[in-house]
Amino acid sequence: MKKLTLIKLDIIHPPEYLEKKQKEWTDLSQLSVDEYRNRLIALRSNYSDFYTYHLNQTGEWQAEEYFLKDDVFTNKIAKELFGWKYAIEKFWFGRNRKLRHNKKRWERHVLRKFLRSRNDDVIFVRSQPIQSQFFRAFYRESLLVSRLSARLPKAWHPNDWDLIYTDQPDFKTFFEIHGVRTILNDQGFDRRIPKELEIRDKKYDVTFVVGLGTENFQKRTVFLDALMETVNVQWWGYWWKYSSDKRKLADFSRLNEAYNGLTSGKEMFQIFKDSKIILNDYVDTANGIGFNQRMFEVMGCGVFMLTRNAPNFKDTFPEGIFATYENLEDLKDKIAYYLKNEEEREAIAKKGQQFVLENYDYGRIAKKFGEDLKKSIAMKKQLFDSGH
Repeated sequence: MKKLTLIKLDIIHPPEYLEKKQKEWTDLSQLSVDEYRNRLIALRSNYSDFYTYHLNQTGEWQAEEYFLKDDVFTNKIAKELFGWKYAIEKFWFGRNRKLRHNKKRWERHVLRKFLRSRNDDVIFVRSQPIQSQFFRAFYRESLLVSRLSARLPKAWHPNDWDLIYTDQPDFKTFFEIHGVRTILNDQGFDRRIPKELEIRDKKYDVTFVVGLGTENFQKRTVFLDALMETVNVQWWGYWWKYSSDKRKLADFSRLNEAYNGLTSGKEMFQIFKDSKIILNDYVDTANGIGFNQRMFEVMGCGVFMLTRNAPNFKDTFPEGIFATYENLEDLKDKIAYYLKNEEEREAIAKKGQQFVLENYDYGRIAKKFGEDLKKSIAMKKQLFDSGH
């Protein structure tokens, strides 16, 4: 039986982390597209190949990763697509009206040609740096699928998609009001990750790996800054550059002093593994619902997590797989308690890892994902066949 094909569009996050890694790699020009793609996947950044790998394991799919916002990847794809015409294509389609190089225009041109050369059954856009209307040109050939968890991207509209995945109930309601089929999709963890980490003595007492800044992260930025007045917290991550009030990391002296730099993927997972306590909080758009990717990453790595309490926990998670806090003072007390009680802390961490690997493994999530996609492909074909 012919396999269904899927192309997943994603990014290495944050972009500055990718730039950092590219400076470290001295052999980029020697790598083929496949070799470079595999190197990006091996970073384990963002969602790595957690969907595509497990879809391929079902034997029913041929799924592949395409990385956006990566000039190196774009140019390698372009050289394969255009061959000797590469320089000509880049000159005419990689410049604006004033003949200046335009990275966005070039990326869109290459992506358009790439998608046209394939005609995949599914275009799965997991990250959204390109206007959603761009993908409408492939509406008749492919099922257009998006996944969204955080704030609505600019120039993104639910009606540009056949199917939307989200882990935010409010988003599901909003998208369905627009008449778009929307499925609540679990976050997850890939059981390959713990095998890729070093097991060694804990280096850090309390850590937070997070995006901060005042756009979408305002509450937790102010909260963490206040916590650091009395608690020593090491944090890694990135600062949201496009905040409406223009505040910078330097404007928060305690956060600035404790900042350890960018991290992502496997390097981030190793920081988790090296920590006694990992803190967690949610983006402002979550409206108090506790269900972010970080929860599953921390527990999946077998690390103790202390996260803000949320009303959905009682119906979603069993007791004893992580600890919660209610407010700033409660968090301070819980940090002090669990630093002193290592045996209890590690027992909770072990129970959390077992729960995640049994219930939120990407093997199960991808299998359900594939079944949903097959149903949606059949529904869309039926609509076309009926003349709609």
